Amino acid sequence: MVLTLLLVLVVVHVCVEFYLFPVIARRARHVYLSVLIESVLSLVVLYLLNIPLLWSLLGALFIGLSSVAISVWFRASPTGLRYLVVKQLLHFLVLLIVVLFVVESEERVAAKIVLDQTDWWMLFCWGTAYLLAMKPSSAAIALLLQNWTDEVTSTESSGTNKPLKDAGAYIGYFERILIVTFVLWGQLPGVALVLAAKSVFRFGDLKDHGSRMFTEYVMLGTFASALFGIGCGLLGGYLSKF
Repeated sequence: MVLTLLLVLVVVHVCVEFYLFPVIARRARHVYLSVLIESVLSLVVLYLLNIPLLWSLLGALFIGLSSVAISVWFRASPTGLRYLVVKQLLHFLVLLIVVLFVVESEERVAAKIVLDQTDWWMLFCWGTAYLLAMKPSSAAIALLLQNWTDEVTSTESSGTNKPLKDAGAYIGYFERILIVTFVLWGQLPGVALVLAAKSVFRFGDLKDHGSRMFTEYVMLGTFASALFGIGCGLLGGYLSKF
């Protein structure tokens, strides 16, 4: 019941926040309308899932007031991915509080039993593997390649070959996340698929560039990123067995 109610409220929030009134392109006058619609839909959901009317009203009211406060707070904040993520996490926290508040005590006990049976150590080890595969690995790879980075970038022209800002770092993040995921799931062929896909997209650049130095630099970065991703995945999987 707890999980069902939480998921339905999350779906309502996502539909209003990203489909009905897209948060990125939302105008100021749409904020209160979106909050009103989400509150009404939340009230309907709570009542249809056998929550008493009084608790449904209080829960919907809390969701609405919290949404207004969060929207007003973030309206003056800089735009960006991190602010979007933090904002949605706050919305999720509000929904979780409402669910835990309106459900019966027996339902909370059942949810606690499920949480107690969760292998938190495995989740912690897997999360650590992903964490290590991001910034620490990126910093280590940058230090590993620093002797050649300036030499390669100095040969790049400022025209069409100029790379996007920080694009390489984010490509590395996504690459290592996929590799860690495949390693933790024991799907090593997926690692080969990631490397093959990257090689296909890189082939055109390497062919057009025509520089052995650039080719070797790309290969060093690719293999280093793959090595760190595989290492983080193996470490997370190994530690989770204890």
